[in-house]
Amino acid sequence: MPLALLKDAIGESKVALSLIGVIAAFFVGVTLLELKTVLVPFSIALLLSIMFQPLVVWLKSKRIPTYLTLTVVLVALALAVGLVALVVFQSARSLSTTIDHYESRVEAIVEDIEVAAGRLAAPLGVDVEDLDASRVVDASLVSTLLANGLGSFLSFVANAFMVLLFMLFILAGSGEFSAKVQRAYPPDIAERVQQVTENITSGVRRYLAAKTFVSALTGVLVGLTLWILGVDFPVFWGFLTFLLNFIPNIGSIAAVILAFLAAALQFSSLTIPLIALLCMGVIQMVVGNWIDPWVMASNLDLSPLLVIVSLIFWSWLWGIAGAVLAVPMTATIKIMFENVNGLRPLAAIMGGAPKPRRSSPNPS
Repeated sequence: MPLALLKDAIGESKVALSLIGVIAAFFVGVTLLELKTVLVPFSIALLLSIMFQPLVVWLKSKRIPTYLTLTVVLVALALAVGLVALVVFQSARSLSTTIDHYESRVEAIVEDIEVAAGRLAAPLGVDVEDLDASRVVDASLVSTLLANGLGSFLSFVANAFMVLLFMLFILAGSGEFSAKVQRAYPPDIAERVQQVTENITSGVRRYLAAKTFVSALTGVLVGLTLWILGVDFPVFWGFLTFLLNFIPNIGSIAAVILAFLAAALQFSSLTIPLIALLCMGVIQMVVGNWIDPWVMASNLDLSPLLVIVSLIFWSWLWGIAGAVLAVPMTATIKIMFENVNGLRPLAAIMGGAPKPRRSSPNPS
């Protein structure tokens, strides 16, 4: 009888723990959603801080004051943000001067759609007198997109300021964690904590560096291709490709389609847009199928299903910013799990297909 009561108590405790876990997950999700405006810049700042941490620690080791160290990092990031802002501003200003051309191209496309629809509907006896494609495609769409883009750019500038502010506070304490751990724990535990922390930060840093390199390479190749073909705003499309390449699968496709549509609006013939589409597709295939796996092979191995699920979840939670941060954050979680003994099985589940083991040679 006491044994049966013990089994019942254990079973009830497992159910209670499961319910508590579900409730905790719900509250965590609500918290992430409600604090989106703060957590998105903080997450970006945390990832960037991991990238810049070795530079800050090295400068501090040279007895350079902390305020000078942070000033160096701040100036470097300010130059990068300023360069991005300059590219977007120049592209927007150039678009504002040629917006009449793009709107006339939209009107011409609308007329072609109406004529083509009439030719297709005539043999079928369908009345197309009331057909007005301008109700579906508005010529002022370009102006609307430009206004929305400028609004998004202003939001980007505000978020960039918050990211820089968070980074300053995070990097200010770089290099002090080891001393704090040594004071807080016995030597053997402190050494283990430092080792795990270093493994996690170095793994995340290698992944971010590799992904940034692959995305930058793709963006540069796309920008050069569009510049050679004479497509407007090649620098902007290269930067957009770099940014969207952080979104797995969907991002590269979206970058190619957007650049192709812009080229189709610019030229009266589809020859150049189709060539641009073919070249961009080849670049994405070569980088995605050969260079990306080669660079990322030693840094990350995520399950394709997990990548899609994380992309859907973070996109729903944080929008476009969540889509960009989905894989870096999932990779960070996997690297953390790999360095904690009790969580390594979860890291193995999060990984891709296991590589076949080489069979040992038969003893002669």
